[in-house]
Amino acid sequence: MTDRIVDLKGVNRVIPALDLTKPERYWALMRELRGLVKIVKVSWVTLLTIGPEGLRKLILDNSDVYFLMDAKLADVNFINGLIAGRLREIGIRGVIMHGFVGSVNVPRVEDLDLILLASMTSGGELYDANFDYVIKIVKDVDAAGVVIGGNKPNLIARARAMLGSNYVILSPGIGAQGVKPGCAIAHGADFEIVGRAIYESSNPREAFIRIEDEARRADINRCK
Repeated sequence: MTDRIVDLKGVNRVIPALDLTKPERYWALMRELRGLVKIVKVSWVTLLTIGPEGLRKLILDNSDVYFLMDAKLADVNFINGLIAGRLREIGIRGVIMHGFVGSVNVPRVEDLDLILLASMTSGGELYDANFDYVIKIVKDVDAAGVVIGGNKPNLIARARAMLGSNYVILSPGIGAQGVKPGCAIAHGADFEIVGRAIYESSNPREAFIRIEDEARRADINRCK
């Protein structure tokens, strides 16, 4: 399996987010999605629920899947590097960190993608005021890409114009937060992150297939 998220562009358009509070549900959901997904997003909720060894086992049990950790790192370089390094030891392939910390605090960890948060789905006024600065950092440190809320289509399009095709754009907020599947992609995102609309469904596998299909049929006219 490839170690780089940029190499998985187009394989899946939807990244399931696993923010579950019952340990057994992680394995059950991954069994439901087996053979369909190539990337999943985990978070501090995951780590607090199943622990480091549980996360390591989940990754080993799903060795064909790229695990992305939504760590939202926001410390000095030394601490960011320690955390990112430990996550890589567990088996995490990519880490999301805040872009406002500046390029000096973006760590370099071998075989680990770093993705900078450039705009949140809510409460991101300071982010949006410094949007161009964060996009510049992405290029300066050669990060793998950015996270931009799916409800910010103009910023998604702007980032795509600034970054070109060599970086990925990931957009959360799809489904439960009101953004229609395919709308972020229609404006330039590579992946849409979907949590509750999949894992709270009575049939997560069918929900993923439906949302993935809608994302692949992205039509900007549906999103106006």
